[in-house]
Amino acid sequence: MSSVTAFSPPKLQKRVLKGHQKAVLCLAHSSERLAYCSTPKSTKRATEILVGSDAPVTEFLPSLLLSGAEDGTARLWDLRIGKTAYCMIVPRTEVGETLEVTSVAFHPSVVDVADEGMGNNETEHTNKSVLESGRECTVYLSASNHVYGYDLRYHASPSSTRIATSPEFSAKPSACPIIRSPHFDLSTSFQCTDEINQLSFSFENHNKSSKEYHLAAACDSGGVHICKDVPYKYTRQPLEIFATPRILHHADKGSQAITSCSLFRPRVNELHVASCGTDCTVKLWDVKKPRRPMYTMCIKAQTENQNSTQLCNPPFVHSLSWSPSGRLLVAGLGDGSCVIFRIEGRRLVEAGRLGWDYGGHSSAVAAVIFPCFGLCQTNSYTSQKALLNGSADDRLIMSAGNDGNILFWDLGLDIVGRETGCGDPSLYLSRQPNKDAAYKVGEDYSSHIPSKGDSVGSVLKTHKNNHHDVYDDDIPIDLLPSPPKVLFQIPHKKKTNWICSKAVDATSPCSFFVADTTREISAYTFPSL
Repeated sequence: MSSVTAFSPPKLQKRVLKGHQKAVLCLAHSSERLAYCSTPKSTKRATEILVGSDAPVTEFLPSLLLSGAEDGTARLWDLRIGKTAYCMIVPRTEVGETLEVTSVAFHPSVVDVADEGMGNNETEHTNKSVLESGRECTVYLSASNHVYGYDLRYHASPSSTRIATSPEFSAKPSACPIIRSPHFDLSTSFQCTDEINQLSFSFENHNKSSKEYHLAAACDSGGVHICKDVPYKYTRQPLEIFATPRILHHADKGSQAITSCSLFRPRVNELHVASCGTDCTVKLWDVKKPRRPMYTMCIKAQTENQNSTQLCNPPFVHSLSWSPSGRLLVAGLGDGSCVIFRIEGRRLVEAGRLGWDYGGHSSAVAAVIFPCFGLCQTNSYTSQKALLNGSADDRLIMSAGNDGNILFWDLGLDIVGRETGCGDPSLYLSRQPNKDAAYKVGEDYSSHIPSKGDSVGSVLKTHKNNHHDVYDDDIPIDLLPSPPKVLFQIPHKKKTNWICSKAVDATSPCSFFVADTTREISAYTFPSL
């Protein structure tokens, strides 16, 4: 008989980013798309750099975080110094009303800079300090039914910026430039009639020589509005109005359901979009055929859930996330569970559901992501095949609930598939060798792993699905059961609005960021794993 080594949660460090004056609603990190866009060549190059190649590190972006808040501002954070690099103020309404920033996104050109090296000085208007600091990028944000773009290489225009010294924006004077006027206003092009909930850029089609990116906006009207050829360079020329946007009607007419999220699928040459909403459905679309979805999955409430606090919560779909390989899609639901879908052809197939019986959330799941830390490739915990097809990190997801907890899940090979060669996240996340020491984010939660039957907030030191099972030596390890399980949880203690992650690079470890009901952003950093 043999037993598997007990999983010991890592020791996390927490810090907060302060600057916004009201609750932070949305986040995006500059490295998020790298896991979805990597090619075999770039993956090999990244691995060489991360494991200690003598070559200069020029293919990695600086650690930039983009945030939007209820105060009507978006901030670009340089995480190397932990301060705001730029503050963007969205235009107010005609009556002077402040509009909340509901979604933010980096233009995919920021990934092109990582692949091709730092950009060159193309015009006299490009600010040299921006290039030297590695902050040149174009960002997009939504406010109400408007879509605005900012080319930060042209931030130094005297007519559009000033230094933030007014108490209106900060209690203390700051050297952070404030950008008052957007470089691009695509509101007319998108034709959204209601508040936008999420912006999502498409991925590069490797079959095409030209890079053509689409931007999707999921809005409260029940549709997903998509425009192509979204600009990323400001030329001081009048912006041409795009053709009529393609509209994917997620919600049925008369249903009054909203579209809460839409995301382009990575690693496919077609333009496929997943959408979800308060009609309790997840739909898969081909943008070239917008009249009807390729597949519709209706989600039913958990019948086996015995938690009384969840009986009145319908399975509204609040959040979606694609796995790095594009093979899996996870949905965070209002009943506290997460549903995993596998893509088979043009169909969505339910592969598993992570609910209360697996130690899940006791209230609605507000956000869920595949964190894409990139730790598998840096620690050689996966096969070369998995590195090339993007499935190396398909087993790890994060979910954040209205119960104030953030859970790290191992989906297991039973859901992901044994043929994928995915790495076991418990191997690179486990803290060794002292399993009794506490990792601290202010207190000891080294044993905070929920179990079936626990009351809300209670914890046990072991979990029936964790690595404490004993197996027969005669059974090959590839045939052992590998069900989903909670690896560990973080009691964040506040309702989450958004989560995003940062991939490991040659200069800093992986991190994830949490926006909640406060005006601060929580940054959790893993040790060097």
